[in-house]
Amino acid sequence: MANAEIRNKILKRTAILGIAANAAIALVKIIIGFFSGSVAIMSDAANNASDMLSSLVTIIGFNVAKRNPTHSHPLGFGRMEYISALFVAFIVLFTGGSFFRSSIESIIHPAPVSVSIPMLFILILTIGVKLGLWRINLSNGRKIESEALSASGTDALSDALATAVTIVAAILSRFTALPIDGLAGIIVSIFVLYAGVKSVVGTVSSIVGERPTKATVNEIRKIIAAHPPLSGGYDIQIHTYGPSRMIGTCNVEVPSDAKGEEIFDAMTEAQLEILSKMDIYFTFGMYAVNSDNPVVVLMKQEVYKVLKSVSPSVISLHAFHVHMDDSRVHFDVVVDFSLTDYASFREKATKALTDAFPTYTFQFNIDPDYA
Repeated sequence: MANAEIRNKILKRTAILGIAANAAIALVKIIIGFFSGSVAIMSDAANNASDMLSSLVTIIGFNVAKRNPTHSHPLGFGRMEYISALFVAFIVLFTGGSFFRSSIESIIHPAPVSVSIPMLFILILTIGVKLGLWRINLSNGRKIESEALSASGTDALSDALATAVTIVAAILSRFTALPIDGLAGIIVSIFVLYAGVKSVVGTVSSIVGERPTKATVNEIRKIIAAHPPLSGGYDIQIHTYGPSRMIGTCNVEVPSDAKGEEIFDAMTEAQLEILSKMDIYFTFGMYAVNSDNPVVVLMKQEVYKVLKSVSPSVISLHAFHVHMDDSRVHFDVVVDFSLTDYASFREKATKALTDAFPTYTFQFNIDPDYA
């Protein structure tokens, strides 16, 4: 991930470029739309004007997001980037809805359209500019992990497609009396509405919270394994407070006879390595296990088989510890999200385990498959 200073420069430069380009394109299309009488071109111009506003919102949102943490918001304001991206998406949806209504009116009350060859040539040039903005916004959005820039990139691509449809309609209007311009306006509005809905869904997903990627989880577990006596890496949860601030929690297994100072040093080293390599501040929980005992290893395998027979939703076990002094077994069982009735599963699992191991008592937690 880019550091804060580089990220700031990339986002501002990209947003300012978007404002300038969209202002120029909108002005050109307004002039062409006015003289040609094309509602599709005027709608396209309004869309570009809204894109200019979107870029401005992106800059404002980022400036708020980079504010320092305060007493009332100790984790900062990073999520304002997501909110600004959502605002941009709503602007796109509003614009698309306005296009759709104008296009319907154009079909009901068609007006003559006259687009000259030079006008068409200028419109084709605007497609090239929009495709350039699409590549730049999408590339920089991925580079600095900005939902707002990625949303602007998607919108730029839909704009290019919409303008292409507008050009085709302008050409066909020269050869038919059908309300091609209005029909093209509807197609343009559908492109715009699709881009808006896609941006809303993606941004809301980020705000709600998403499952960490498999690559991220594997990297975290790899770092943990490099710091004995730590092993595993379970119940991994990563909370994002904007693209530049992430906090994670996870549980690790350690041998029950490991020294506290040794465990503390390993956790500290793993925490620093994850922070330096992945920009995630991790805190750890600990499970003491006696997995070096062959009897415990065999029992864990049998317990897993019993639980799997109770429910196919069972994925794995961890934190498996057998207290030899009082025949008490403790563990966590990971289940997928198809299991919804935890109480029923616990009741059936406890009975099945007690039947299979009558001399033992069982205590277990049910963990959703977080990662």
